[in-house]
Amino acid sequence: MKIAVDLIMFDLDGTLADTGPDLADGVNYTRAHFKLEALPNALVYAHVGYGVEHLLKHSLPSQQPFQEVMRVFLDRYEKHLLDKTVLYPSVRGALDCFRDKRRVVVTNKMHRLADAIIRGLGVENQFDAILGGDSVSDKKPHPALLNEVLQRFQVSPRRALMVGDGDTDVEAGKRAGVVTCGVTYGLGNAKDLRAAQPDFLIDDLFQLSDYFC
Repeated sequence: MKIAVDLIMFDLDGTLADTGPDLADGVNYTRAHFKLEALPNALVYAHVGYGVEHLLKHSLPSQQPFQEVMRVFLDRYEKHLLDKTVLYPSVRGALDCFRDKRRVVVTNKMHRLADAIIRGLGVENQFDAILGGDSVSDKKPHPALLNEVLQRFQVSPRRALMVGDGDTDVEAGKRAGVVTCGVTYGLGNAKDLRAAQPDFLIDDLFQLSDYFC
């Protein structure tokens, strides 16, 4: 029996869009600026999903001046965030299946960056709102972002779903009291995702329609 929901919250990086290559390029551009050798993309991906501050602090040595690191990275990334970034194959179909539901992007990425990506990929009309890591006081796994969405749209947690590729998404969902669904195809660590014990686990976003209505 399918679970009825009124609201679906989607993570962005690794869930809706494969943003990894552009993020890795931005990190390695920043490392080159500071005369550091490039990191393999996989090492960069391991730190995606926690916000830009976390990404940069774990991708560059701590002795680098952090404000300058942020400036260099953001200057580069904002100009190139759609060079290689694409929607995952089933995203448009999955969103269309739930077109009569509230659909919201809930990401730890800065709001302006998330907004630029969603608009650049041509799916801005598929969402009722886009919330970034700087939209509220705390990032996932804190439930603040999810609680803000629940309050804004006046939806009970029991009628809401959080979908993401990371353990942070699952933890935030559990703390907010919503149903959680992990996706295995993204940038997140699959072992950590499973250890977080989401209520559902899918390999393709189109499978959402198998479990929810």
